[in-house]
Amino acid sequence: TVSRSTLACFAGDGVDLGAYGHLEPTLDYFLGGDAAGDTSFDRRTLAARSGHSARWAVGGDPSPMDEEIAAISPSVAFVHYGTNDMGLGSTYMSAMHGFHDSMMTLVDELIGQGIIPILTGISPRADRPSADLWVGAYNAVIRGMAQGHQIPFLDLHHATYELDGYGLAGDGIHLNGYRGGPCVLTPGGLEYGYNVRNLIALESLHRVRHARDDEQESDAVAPRLNGEGNYEDPFLIDALPFADLRDTRSSDLRRHDVYPSCTDTNESGPEYVYRYETDETVKLRAIVLDQGEVDIDLHILDESGQGEGCLARDHTHLEVTLEPGVYHFVLDTFTNSGGVEFAGKYLFTVLECDPGDVSCDGAL
Repeated sequence: TVSRSTLACFAGDGVDLGAYGHLEPTLDYFLGGDAAGDTSFDRRTLAARSGHSARWAVGGDPSPMDEEIAAISPSVAFVHYGTNDMGLGSTYMSAMHGFHDSMMTLVDELIGQGIIPILTGISPRADRPSADLWVGAYNAVIRGMAQGHQIPFLDLHHATYELDGYGLAGDGIHLNGYRGGPCVLTPGGLEYGYNVRNLIALESLHRVRHARDDEQESDAVAPRLNGEGNYEDPFLIDALPFADLRDTRSSDLRRHDVYPSCTDTNESGPEYVYRYETDETVKLRAIVLDQGEVDIDLHILDESGQGEGCLARDHTHLEVTLEPGVYHFVLDTFTNSGGVEFAGKYLFTVLECDPGDVSCDGAL
């Protein structure tokens, strides 16, 4: 992130941890790191530039990310893209494909080099109402990447949502900061966006440091995905937003070759099944994202779970209004006329549409 209000102040004199004094050892620990002559906090990264995107960060040979890694040999990397990426398509949905592809490349490369990515969600968009309706979907995708790779996720949207004006500056897109400094973590300071962001960033470093160095156990109360992903015991979507990163090559389930009431497309490759139950009318956006030649399609089936009970189907996403009842989401693999199955990794997300998002008004 280009803004010097993010993290850089931790290397200066304007730090007041307030009630978060327990984070001081972590602050000192990372201040002790040598980032090519700077500290980890005031280093001017080569992998962020104003107005640029995740695609830019991983593009070129070497890419800006590769140059930054070569310069400082990091052990942890904050990754915060999405706001600029939203504008790189004819629609916010079309832009999401490039964002997903770039971010998955970025995350896989970091992990492959032994670097822990800390993924950061994006803030509300007060600058453009149409974009704000899609912030939840982009954050669900980022959350799914973090969840699937078992790496940290900072929900910046959640952290700043209750702040006055969502903790945003006058342009409605960047965060605001406390005039006493963005690293003042007192109650007064934490009424501002950058201050809250710096707090949750330092807290994430604290957790990463102890999990890595002290072999701290995972939270005992962390939620788990229930089910086996088949028709007898489907994965349960028991809370929204929902995200799951999975690979159809790991499935031996091949019940439906076609979904007659929706399509005659050959879906004879492996599939996974998710169950969703609602006792009230709900407007949902469901998205499936894949990479390269992988081709996983999205289907909504009725309670029967049969192909003849297909209610809707799409190659990438569905926006629907569901009446009370039980539904099955089936992520199935396309197979071409030559019998080639395009199985592989996919990211599946389901979330409620924001109030006022008329694109989700269509009933099945």
